[in-house]
Amino acid sequence: MILKSYNRGHHYEELLEFCKNQKITNTHNHHLPDKQHEGIGLKDLLDNSYTSWCGVPLADTEASRKDYIRLLGSNTYFYWLEKALQELCGISQRLDENTWDVFDSTIKKRFENNRYHLDVLNSLYEKVILDAYWNPGSNEGHPDIFAPTYRINMFLFGYSKAVCDHNGNNPFRICSWDDIPSFDDYIEAIEQQIIMKKSQGCVALKSAVAYDRGLDFHEVQKQDAQKAYMNPKATKQEIKDFQDYVFFEICRMAAKHHMPMQVHTGLGIMVKSNAMQLQEVITKNPKTQFILFHGSYPWLQDVLGLIHVYKNVYADLCWLPLISTTACEDFLQQLIEVGNMDKVMWGCDTWTSIESYGAVLAIRKVLSKVFSSYVDEGYVSLRLAKEYITHILSQNARKLYNL
Repeated sequence: MILKSYNRGHHYEELLEFCKNQKITNTHNHHLPDKQHEGIGLKDLLDNSYTSWCGVPLADTEASRKDYIRLLGSNTYFYWLEKALQELCGISQRLDENTWDVFDSTIKKRFENNRYHLDVLNSLYEKVILDAYWNPGSNEGHPDIFAPTYRINMFLFGYSKAVCDHNGNNPFRICSWDDIPSFDDYIEAIEQQIIMKKSQGCVALKSAVAYDRGLDFHEVQKQDAQKAYMNPKATKQEIKDFQDYVFFEICRMAAKHHMPMQVHTGLGIMVKSNAMQLQEVITKNPKTQFILFHGSYPWLQDVLGLIHVYKNVYADLCWLPLISTTACEDFLQQLIEVGNMDKVMWGCDTWTSIESYGAVLAIRKVLSKVFSSYVDEGYVSLRLAKEYITHILSQNARKLYNL
């Protein structure tokens, strides 16, 4: 089925209004601690947004601001952040070197209220699954809004006390472990840590190892995996065997303790970071629920193929509307046709409430645009389109994560 050049359908405005009235269950967020929201201005927001990933320097001069806008004005990260700023600040003008100070002063005024960042989140979401990678498994003191996920990257680096994952985490430091004498004891310690974190409110496990290494995990024998444990002379292959074995064990623990496994796929080291690399671990862990993040962008077809074949695979649209809104529209179109609408969800994947607001604006546009086209084509009814939107924005996540 080919839609009409992605034109906004006749039902676009109705579905957009419907989206605005939905309270969302946000599946993925890195919302910064309260202290980091105190006294922030426009530059702080930009520095803690995806626009900072674009590598464009920003100094406190009019010339630098002008150049910044010129280089990033068409970037989707910037576009949706600007839209959020306009709505939340009540400013109709575009952000440029001439309006910069107006936006800056308005933002600073908003954040004089220390709860402003939480008030914005509460206006949008029923619940937010927080990935506090700086303090894995934390709800940052706000259990009313945050349900934590437990990031497990560090456990793949526990073969030595001297190495860390890309967040600077090592399990011996983070978990306050002393010496763990054997590899078997190490695996047991991981499981006990997961059990404890679940008892403290963690609703899922999260892997972001695509920033550390490839996702090509293979089942290996324990005698091979344990060769790297506390071995300063371990080879690259022995370290990989250790990591592969530990990841498989954690996936099994996820099933055993009924915790969905969130997996970052796509952008990362860009070598074997695409979702299809997970096929073996998905196949050999059929009771583990794998939620594949970001559409595996730019390898969107990987997730589409996996969700079609494997019942234990779910698709999370988090971050994708900010990376490329049109890519997310393409991806959602194909998900509608090849997947089940009870296996799709969304999270903002942002650090501040302002950018989170922009991410909401982006997903509303994607859902309204794609589903209105399908309604106009007669592919789905308006009633069913609204039901699907509700499931994607809230019900699917609430059921999967038992919220």
